[in-house]
Amino acid sequence: MARGWGWALASLAASVGVLLTGTTLYVRLGPLAAVVAVLLAPIVLCGFVVVHDVLRRRALTTEEQHRLALERDHVRRTVDLVADPALTEEERLAVLDSFIPRLAQAAAPHRDRFVVVSELPAPARALLARARRAVNVVYRSQVMHRRLLDGLANEVLLPRQVWEIAKLLRMQAQLQEEQDRARQGVVTPELLAVLEPQQKALDRSVAAVTARVEGLERYARRVQEADAALRAREALDNNDKYRELLAQTDDAEGMRALAAHGDALEETLAKSVREAIEAGQTLAL
Repeated sequence: MARGWGWALASLAASVGVLLTGTTLYVRLGPLAAVVAVLLAPIVLCGFVVVHDVLRRRALTTEEQHRLALERDHVRRTVDLVADPALTEEERLAVLDSFIPRLAQAAAPHRDRFVVVSELPAPARALLARARRAVNVVYRSQVMHRRLLDGLANEVLLPRQVWEIAKLLRMQAQLQEEQDRARQGVVTPELLAVLEPQQKALDRSVAAVTARVEGLERYARRVQEADAALRAREALDNNDKYRELLAQTDDAEGMRALAAHGDALEETLAKSVREAIEAGQTLAL
């Protein structure tokens, strides 16, 4: 309502201005100047309106983008998601938008390509947390940062592993709910004959996912061992100080032992990195 009155007053002021300008030009410069001014006035006014509308729309767009960025950041911080790493950036943003109340649709887009961790039962969440911890160990390792491991394979394979585990855990939780509902009330031998093989299949799947998580943990352990060997290699650089110490005490035998340990440690580092790489190669999907 206030905006309408504002436009009305602006239009009235513009009309009065055009009338006064036309009258002044008519008196001072003649009728031709007055006619030209009256004809140009609407064009100038339309131009003003168009520019104002463009600037207003641009300001609204900027404000909306800023608001949307804040809302998406809030979703990232408050909603624990495991998403399919094959999602495009546009699809990832669409997933985030589905958790924003004002943008949420009846059916979330790409619902089968992300898992909400809080929706999993406690045992499944614990198993998923173990997998994520193992992956984080690899990503934080010095051997990874120094590109002693196959960085490209880890960047592609490990997120895929976590996604596959999360997806399987969700499917297992849904099937377990079906099993529990089917066992409510009277359970007949005929019903058990159907449910028991299904439960065994479900249990085998859970065991397989657990084994996959344990494989990730073994890989993380190998990476930690390679990190430890790397730290030992860095400490080996201080051997000069210890050789100088032994030289001052004329301990030739100690100097030979120190050199021999250094040579053995070089082999240990190479072996640890090699074993870490071999452990990673066993994680094929």
